[in-house]
Amino acid sequence: MGYRRIIPNLALLMVTGVGCVGKDKGATDLSRRLIRSGDGLYAQRASVGKLDQAIQWYLSGEREFPESAKMKGRLARAYVARSYGHEASGVEGYATARRFGLHCLKTELAFGGLVSSAGGEITAKAIDTLEEDRIGCLTWTSIAWSRWLAERDVVGAGIDLGATIALARRAVELKPKYDGGRPYAALGLALALAPKPLNPKLEDSRDALNKAIELSPTRLTPVVDLAEFVSAPQRKAKEWSRLLKQVASTELSAEDPDWLENKAAIARAIALLKDGPSDRWLD
Repeated sequence: MGYRRIIPNLALLMVTGVGCVGKDKGATDLSRRLIRSGDGLYAQRASVGKLDQAIQWYLSGEREFPESAKMKGRLARAYVARSYGHEASGVEGYATARRFGLHCLKTELAFGGLVSSAGGEITAKAIDTLEEDRIGCLTWTSIAWSRWLAERDVVGAGIDLGATIALARRAVELKPKYDGGRPYAALGLALALAPKPLNPKLEDSRDALNKAIELSPTRLTPVVDLAEFVSAPQRKAKEWSRLLKQVASTELSAEDPDWLENKAAIARAIALLKDGPSDRWLD
C-alpha cells in the first residue's frame, strides 16, 4: 500500500531559515529545522498520516545530511513505531528500521571501521566502541532487529541474536534509564528469542523486562513481552493469564505519550488470550 508523500521544500527552508549567515551555520539550522518538524509530527504518531509525514521530514533530512546520525536514529525509531502501531498499513517495517539504525551506528568511525574489517559482522569489539551519544540508535536497532526475528519465528538466528543482545546490553551499560528504561525492554526481548538449542536466557529476560516495567509502569509492551516470551515458555500459565488480562483491561488515556504503542500492546494481549499460551521454542 502506498501512502501520501509529504516532501519538504528544502530550498525554501534554506532561504527562510538561513538568510545571510555562513554555510556551516545554515546547514546546522536546516538540520535542526528538519528534525524539529519531524519530531513535532512524530509526537502525533497515533495518526498514521502524521507519522508518515514525520518519516518524510526525516528522509528529506537524511538525503540532505547523509552523515547525520540523528536523522538515521529518528528514522529507526519512526519505522519501529509504524510497524508496531500501524502494522496493517504496509510500510517496509522492522527491516527498514534496523537498516537505518545500523547506518546510524556506522557513522561512528571506529564502529564502522571494525564492522567493515569483519566483513559486515557486528562484533562485540565494534559494539564496545559505541558511547552514550549513540544510545537511541543502539536501543532502536536492537528493538527493530528483535521484532523482525520474533515476527518471523526465525530459528537459525544465532548470529543475529548475538548482535541484537550485544547492542541492547551496551545500551543498558551506557544509559539504562534512557526513554523510560527502553534499553531494558530491548534487552529483555532479545534475551528471550533464542530457540531451545541456543539456551534462551529467560530469567535474565524476566529481570530486564521487570526493570523496564518498573521504570515505565504505564508502558504496556514490556508486560506483553514478559507474558508471551517468558511466562508462556516457562509454562507459568497463571502469570501469563494475569499479565495479559491486566493489559487487556487497561483504559487508554489520550494524554499518554505511549498511546499508540499501548494500543498495539492491548491488541496483542487480546489476541494472545484468545489463542492460548504457546511455549514457542520449548518442548
